[in-house]
Amino acid sequence: MSTLLTRVKKRLFRRKPAPKKVIFIGIDYLCFSLAKTLLDSNKRAEQPVEITAFIDDEPWNNRTQVHGATVFSPSEIASLVIKHDVALIIQIQGESISIADNIWEGIFKTKAKLLTLETHQEINTMQALVYQALL
Repeated sequence: MSTLLTRVKKRLFRRKPAPKKVIFIGIDYLCFSLAKTLLDSNKRAEQPVEITAFIDDEPWNNRTQVHGATVFSPSEIASLVIKHDVALIIQIQGESISIADNIWEGIFKTKAKLLTLETHQEINTMQALVYQALL
């Protein structure tokens, strides 16, 4: 009986790892849906995710909120990655956001990984790829 109690205690009081911070490039439907799926899964996920920011190049979206995260312009990505210790930048292929080469160079100088997903993938597949990239 005591071993069962010990296992239950370990399971109940197990510390979850700190959330890994991610940035989404884009705020279209797929980005929105994937972000929602990741946030909804945080309670049962081995590795919780915190959405630090969304990136969009439309000026009217700048500084708005999506799923509790602020929308920033592409020029701010590298500084956001450094400031918030972002682990992963997620983009979905076909997103029409224009990011200049010098901004990409700044991103590649950080330790953040870049994950490019494809539009034909299912949300569950995208979610699994995000968790895999965060390992």
